Amino acid sequence: MDCCGHEGHGSGDARFDIKPVADGVHVAVAAPAYKVNSNTAIIESDGGVIIVDTHSKPSAARVIIERLRDITTKPVRYVVNTHFHWDHWHGNEAYPAAYPDAEIVTNQLTREAMVKKGLKRIQDHVRQVPGETARLRADLAAAGTPARHAKLEADLRLAESYLAEVNALRPALPTMAFERTMTLYRRDREIQLLHLGRAHTEGDVFVYLPKEKVVITGDAVIGWTPYMGDGYPEDWVATLDRLAQLDFTHIIMGHGDVAGRDWLRTFRGYIHDMVEAVREEVGAGATLEEVKQRVPPKLAPTYEKPFSTYGDYRPWRQGLLANIERTYAMVS
Repeated sequence: MDCCGHEGHGSGDARFDIKPVADGVHVAVAAPAYKVNSNTAIIESDGGVIIVDTHSKPSAARVIIERLRDITTKPVRYVVNTHFHWDHWHGNEAYPAAYPDAEIVTNQLTREAMVKKGLKRIQDHVRQVPGETARLRADLAAAGTPARHAKLEADLRLAESYLAEVNALRPALPTMAFERTMTLYRRDREIQLLHLGRAHTEGDVFVYLPKEKVVITGDAVIGWTPYMGDGYPEDWVATLDRLAQLDFTHIIMGHGDVAGRDWLRTFRGYIHDMVEAVREEVGAGATLEEVKQRVPPKLAPTYEKPFSTYGDYRPWRQGLLANIERTYAMVS
């Protein structure tokens, strides 16, 4: 997904750079990939390992399971899903296969979204990827440069591999669900699972380690422009304000390298300013196309540079225009 100068070990598009964050807490930062993978947080405790998020496919999750052996001999006891999007839970099935006693945990809202939306989207992928591969083959045939040819050839291989994997997917839904909070108490660690309000989805789960001052956010905070297709832009800022009330120094995001509180302020500021700019334009009677023309120049001086770390992979303006469309539909 988003990452680092060196992409770490892995195969295909499942490449992760595993970094320590606190004592017994690691993050597997996913490298940018054709089929996006989420970051994974790895939390050791006296009773075993807690994994947060499992990527876009079981093969990616198995890369993490293999890498775990370099970190600990303890078994995985819990897998936490932060939300229902495919790139954060389609690898679930790999964990009970490797660790039969592992429980998969999320909140009730997210489990319901997995059942009502997530399972359908798996079938959507099965139907859509053949068209994607056909387009890639056509583009490959017309590729004008060796570099372009190599890139399209690699993307085609990954798309074909993903289609085979999604066809064989055995979706592993959470076996445990909570409402607003759940706390795991261990002799050496306290792990809080929190629902702070709507943001990226209706059911975002935050994982908070108060002693270590680490928070794991899923896609409620990421290292590039947020996707709002299932989001609640007007609620998102208030949810991040509740997050900011927690005492933490490190943020393990859904995508992107580990961040601090400064990035939370920037990320929150972008959403707030984008929503207010769209609301102002809607109040003045602007059409969607007018809003899409006027808002980017207002936000660019403050936000284009900080949100362009992964610019070639996730262009800021492209993401902003999609965010404007979602926000316009909700405030108009």
